[in-house]
Amino acid sequence: MEQGKRTQSTEQPVRRRRPRRRSTGLRIVGGIFLTLWTLLLIGICTAAMMFGIFMKYVNTSLAPSLEVRAEDYTMNLSSFIYYQDRETGQWVEFQNVHGVENRVLVDFDEIPDALWQAAVAIEDERFFEHKGVDWKMTGKAVLSLFNGSSISGGSTITQQVLKNITKNKETTINRKVREIFRALKFEENYNKWQILELYLNNIYLGKGCYGVQTAAQFYFNKDVSELSVAECASLIAITNNPSMYGPMYNITIKRTDGTTTTPREANKRRQGWILDKMTKVINPRTGQPFLTEAQAAAAKAEVLQFSDGSTSAKELVEQATGGIEVDSWFVDQVKRDVSQDLAKSLGIKPDEALTRLYNGGYRIYTTLDPKIQSMAESIYEDRSNMDVTSRDGQPIRSGITIIEPSTGNVVATVGDIGEKTGNLIMSYAMDKRQVGSSMKPLTAYAPAMDAGLISPATTFDNYPLRLLNNNPWPKNAPNTYSGWSSVTEGIRISMNTIALHALETIGAEEAYLFATEKLHLNLVPEDVNSSSLGLGGLTYGLNTMEMAAAYAAFANGGIYNSPRTYLRVTRIDSSGNEVTVLENEGESHVAMKDTTAYLMNQMLKNAVQNGTGRPGRISGMTVAGKTGTTNDNFDRYFVGYTPYYVGAVWVGYKYNAKISYNVNGSTNPAVDLWKKVMTLVHEDLPDRDFDKPATGLERVTVCADSGMRCTDACRADPRGSRAVSFEIAAGTGPSEDCTMHTMVGYCTEGECLAGETCPEESVVQRAYLDYEREDYGSGIYASDDAYLLPNLQKAVEEAGGCPVHVGGELVDPENPEGPVDPENPEQPTDPNTPIVNPEEPTPPPAVTDPNEGGETHEGYGGGPTSQPVTPPVAPEPEPDPEPVTPPAESVDPPATTTEPGGDWFEGLWNNT
Repeated sequence: MEQGKRTQSTEQPVRRRRPRRRSTGLRIVGGIFLTLWTLLLIGICTAAMMFGIFMKYVNTSLAPSLEVRAEDYTMNLSSFIYYQDRETGQWVEFQNVHGVENRVLVDFDEIPDALWQAAVAIEDERFFEHKGVDWKMTGKAVLSLFNGSSISGGSTITQQVLKNITKNKETTINRKVREIFRALKFEENYNKWQILELYLNNIYLGKGCYGVQTAAQFYFNKDVSELSVAECASLIAITNNPSMYGPMYNITIKRTDGTTTTPREANKRRQGWILDKMTKVINPRTGQPFLTEAQAAAAKAEVLQFSDGSTSAKELVEQATGGIEVDSWFVDQVKRDVSQDLAKSLGIKPDEALTRLYNGGYRIYTTLDPKIQSMAESIYEDRSNMDVTSRDGQPIRSGITIIEPSTGNVVATVGDIGEKTGNLIMSYAMDKRQVGSSMKPLTAYAPAMDAGLISPATTFDNYPLRLLNNNPWPKNAPNTYSGWSSVTEGIRISMNTIALHALETIGAEEAYLFATEKLHLNLVPEDVNSSSLGLGGLTYGLNTMEMAAAYAAFANGGIYNSPRTYLRVTRIDSSGNEVTVLENEGESHVAMKDTTAYLMNQMLKNAVQNGTGRPGRISGMTVAGKTGTTNDNFDRYFVGYTPYYVGAVWVGYKYNAKISYNVNGSTNPAVDLWKKVMTLVHEDLPDRDFDKPATGLERVTVCADSGMRCTDACRADPRGSRAVSFEIAAGTGPSEDCTMHTMVGYCTEGECLAGETCPEESVVQRAYLDYEREDYGSGIYASDDAYLLPNLQKAVEEAGGCPVHVGGELVDPENPEGPVDPENPEQPTDPNTPIVNPEEPTPPPAVTDPNEGGETHEGYGGGPTSQPVTPPVAPEPEPDPEPVTPPAESVDPPATTTEPGGDWFEGLWNNT
């Protein structure tokens, strides 16, 4: 082969076959199928997951409350209240529990067929076909949800029965789901006729009528068994909307087209619809429609004869049953407490729990003392014991709760003045009301004392703390200030200023925690401020049970017991055994040191014996307590206690109005009501004092002004020795000597601080308070202003020295320019100076009692009344006083005041 010459191959080239392409249509169909299959699988998996989640929700959240026993609701099993006899210890049946509805039960065989047939025809035409849930109607209800409508409609008669007897009428998905499962479970245990009987005995038919028997009597003056077909259809027509279809309602209904109609006309139209439906729905007993066309036409033509409505549903029930028995205020509270706890235990609503309580055959073992309850009711039911009316004609209202401090057991409570007229009506004992200065011991004094920051001997300045909105704050009532005062004195006459000082030593936050965590007072975060915790101006107020329980911690040596009205609830099971349903052990904990409780008791005893609570004294019985007053005298309060019982009383009006009250010198009606009740309660009890801790107390002698250790200067005060003795918690006494009293020379002739020109024989050594008080302007004084050294120094400076001794000469203060006649030093020699008749007495300077005080809310009170006083001549220093118990504070009486119990003191506590 020649080089470079091409040769031709003999092999044939291989042809590649091109794959056949599928048609475009097949590819699209395949893709769609694959997508749909994927979505289907995703949907199935998602549905399975959702179903699993849903079933877990059913089993954990719904299952505990799905079981509904008709006997819990049908009023066949009465529940009973028991109390423990104090002498025998045996439990005694007190009464059965009564409901509040106007209802007369009727057996199914007394109900005319037309009545249940009308209900089935209009409310649930497939009632005899489903098992508690009409899935077709439920589906429509679900669709309406997606259309933006509310969850309503679709309920079968079974579901309506459950809704009516459980009182759960929320329009929520949760309620609907719960209702569906309950209905399915309910129909497993009850037949259709039992369900219809429940339905017709529980439906509401307007004008206070519960159940068809009461409604038949009210609307037609007939027994239900005597109703005609037309009357049956008319009654059932009401159920859809009682105010719109109730023939006794006198309103005008405006239609969408602008025309109007009345409820009686609307009832007649709906009656016609029901009668028409009855011709179409099949009777399961006969296989024929409920009514023939002719029967329906005859019923439509019947003229309904309604009653005049003059006899109310309540009166009809009373005629048929002898009346609904009115429970005591105590039993009402037991029902509230048990139903609340039962609802929590079963995961149901309180209203449903209350219905169960009425009919479930429970045995409720309570803390009631029927003797004390009867005593309290005897005082409160007789309005002559507190016959007070406001200017706008409101009768006075009041509530009281009495607690045994050693257990926290509520032994009695009354919720209003006058005869009780119904069950579960509002109780002023349990309603939150303002407590005023009754709050001070709980949130100002006890927290600071328990923290060791103050003691009964601690002193603060009874004078405005600061300016608030450019006004001195706080004010007392009456609006006077006594200057330096002890905590004991601040509690005795309820000084607002001292309470605020005590509160601010510990701070509002710590005081709030003490009150809410230690004493379980239901305060809110908005109460964390000086006005609320120091003066009692709370956001919502407190009820008398809370207040009594909190004060009981003082009487119980610092141990707080949560208040309770019952101990346990039981019922008889199917085997005849008594089983416990609820156990109410209560909570008990140390709220404060026993020394704190003891010292608070001593000071609060003093407040009753010698202070604002003086009208609450009970002869032959140890009593402690604290009053309370709010702005404009809208509320008056008193929490008083003995070693046996604590009683808290609120008095006021339904709508805020000033309380004008002055009976036998007492201006606090709460104290008077408390005394009337508690005098009866303690009538046969021997007197005894509160327990005193065996250790942890000591007695100290301190300066009444500074609260520091007494010095010779404290005993040289012109008012007399300021040495006072207090019992305090060990280790909380002062560690330093008084730095407030300062010894200075005092000119007895010039009645001023001695100067260089005052002769030695006119000068004595006295001690004054080296303390400068904030000047809030004219009219704001403290009654010890005249004993403040800076004030005396200022007076001498302004006078240019001693007004009598000028340049060493004796000068007539009335005529400093003229020399004094040595023969008659009382008269000037200047002929131009008028001669004073020595026989005419000179008026003494006005003196204001240094112990004035009182209580009110922030920013209220009258105008200032106290004025500076001229200091009296100092007596000789006295030795330390001997310890005296009681009272907790032993003070040498000021030379210018009246002892407590005199005219001055009567006037004071009348205004606090």
